[in-house]
Amino acid sequence: MKPDSRILINFKNLDNTGVMAKKTYCNGLDWSTMLGLLHQLKKDKKYREYLLIGTGSFLGLRAKDLLALKWSEIYEKDEIVIKERKTGKTRNININQQLQEILKNTVSELSKSNNFCLADYLFKNKFGNAISIQYANRILHKTFNEYNIKVQNSSTHTLRKTFAKRVWEKDLKSERSLIYLSQIFNH
Repeated sequence: MKPDSRILINFKNLDNTGVMAKKTYCNGLDWSTMLGLLHQLKKDKKYREYLLIGTGSFLGLRAKDLLALKWSEIYEKDEIVIKERKTGKTRNININQQLQEILKNTVSELSKSNNFCLADYLFKNKFGNAISIQYANRILHKTFNEYNIKVQNSSTHTLRKTFAKRVWEKDLKSERSLIYLSQIFNH
C-alpha cells in the first residue's frame, strides 16, 4: 500500500467500541406537557421522577451538573452558583417559586421515610453516590413511556431542551432569545 493511499479515520467520531458513532437528536417537551406530567407524578407519589423532570426543566443544566447537585446547594435557596463541569465557567441561577415548591414537596416526602439529609445528592443511588447519566436516562425513558409522553430519543438532554424551548417561546421565538440562550448555556 502506498503511504498516500491510506485511509484516515477521525477518532472523534468513534464510540468506545470503535464503531462509527451516529448523531442522535432529541426534542424538548412542550411546557404545558411538562407541567401536566409534574402534576401527575406528584399525584402518583413518584417523587424521584418529579424532582428529576422539575429540576432539569427549570434549571436547564447539563446532566453532569444536574446530577451532581446536593440538597445543601439548592434547598431553601433563592439562587445557586454552579461551576459547569464541561466549560469550567460559573453560572448563577435563580430558583423560581415553582421549583422551590417541587423541592419542598420532595423533601417533605423524603423526610417521612427518614431518607433526607442536606449533604445528600438530589439523585442518589443505594450507595449514596450521584446516579449516573445512563440511569437518569432510563428513569426518563420509563417515565415518558408510562405516561405516554411522545419524545424523540428521550434523555436528560430533553430536559435542557425543554428549558431552552420555554425561553425561546416566552420571548416570542425572537433572535434575541437565541442570543440569551447562547449566553445562559455558555455556547
